[in-house]
Amino acid sequence: MSGITGADIEDVRMAVSAAALNPKLVTVRKDLALFASSFFSEVGTQLHAAGNIFGTDRKNGKSPFQHGSDEVVGMSVLLRIGGQLISASAELLTEGRPYAGAALLRQIVEIEYLAWAFESRHQDAERWLRSDREIREEFFKPAKLRTASRGKFRGKDYSFHCELGGHPVPTGTILLKGDPSTVQLLLSDLLGHTGNVWDYFVGWAKRHEDYTAHIKNHALKMAEKFQNWKSCDPLVELPPP
Repeated sequence: MSGITGADIEDVRMAVSAAALNPKLVTVRKDLALFASSFFSEVGTQLHAAGNIFGTDRKNGKSPFQHGSDEVVGMSVLLRIGGQLISASAELLTEGRPYAGAALLRQIVEIEYLAWAFESRHQDAERWLRSDREIREEFFKPAKLRTASRGKFRGKDYSFHCELGGHPVPTGTILLKGDPSTVQLLLSDLLGHTGNVWDYFVGWAKRHEDYTAHIKNHALKMAEKFQNWKSCDPLVELPPP
């Protein structure tokens, strides 16, 4: 026997609930989400300008959009989409519409998959930006990216997000209750996925320093903010769903 009793499980549940509802941590989580959202948008906007002006794609006739670098613009688009999703999800989760917030959280998971691909696979941001539906179905569908990641991303995690707000299924009705502990658990999960997206971006940026050298201070500031959160929030230690 494992030796785990019903009382042990209840103690864990109460400890998680206490951490989730700690007023200071509730504020820390939402503030970090909004900070990260603003950062994603700011960096994405800067990259978009750089990718339009600099690079050889336009000169060599490779960019259908007349960008200097479709690779850089592709990453900028992903960051700006992510920035809007992060703030919208955090606000919906914490302002009485958690089902809608959870639906956007699932999209952040897909942003994470794409960020991994852009960082891991040569010129995937360029390929994605130039893609049509057929190419996206072949290379960038969530299931295809999970397979390509060779276990880095779990189908179970994605299915959890699909069931809990991603698709209109009965399981998602748990969110209609508006339980504040559940809301904070989802907000913590949102931050975890957001941090992963940023880490993949930083890895990508190291290979594109001609465009990203001025962003290094941003990276340090973001890392500091996430480290402060991780050092004080017990929910960080919880396993994935």
